[in-house]
Amino acid sequence: MMDLATKPAPSHPVLSLQSDVVVFDTETTGCTIGDRVVSLGAVRLDPALDVVATLHLVFAPGRRCHPGAVRVHGLTDRFLARQPAFEAHAGEVSAFFEGAAACAHNLAFDRRMLGGEFDRLGLARPWRGEYCTLRAWRLYRPGQRAGLDAASAALGLARESDRHGALEDACLASQLLRALHGLPPGRMTLHDPTNLRA
Repeated sequence: MMDLATKPAPSHPVLSLQSDVVVFDTETTGCTIGDRVVSLGAVRLDPALDVVATLHLVFAPGRRCHPGAVRVHGLTDRFLARQPAFEAHAGEVSAFFEGAAACAHNLAFDRRMLGGEFDRLGLARPWRGEYCTLRAWRLYRPGQRAGLDAASAALGLARESDRHGALEDACLASQLLRALHGLPPGRMTLHDPTNLRA
């Protein structure tokens, strides 16, 4: 089992890597407290930061998307209304995160949004430990742009489409996590949501 925390101290925080990590991203109806998750993408990594599994789901949020959010992720109200609610997949999401640290690029936002879905159902948030690649990247590359697209470009990576997809964003964030721990880019596995209703 690798423990990169024993290496010479870098300029940014690192994980002890004693357990799996789930790198995740959410697409939402908007950015306010009452907004909901419409898509979840997650990549589970082992302690060597290699891909173990991926998760990609879409949800009916029970409210309209803000027009600005639709411009970002391209998921319309009509499309989302046909999808299952988060509640139908809460157990699956919880099992995917079980025993792992949670990681995201701008963790504060994604933690609030995904955590809010569990909170509404009266369920415990399933992760233990947290890591934000955005905060770490700002320390790793001070003075440089730290958004996901800019940080990915610094590694020679780019998204496959103009839209923000939850799984693709999670995959890109997982590549940043590897770079922050001194590892080369790894495998990126993209696929459609597994619960998609046409």
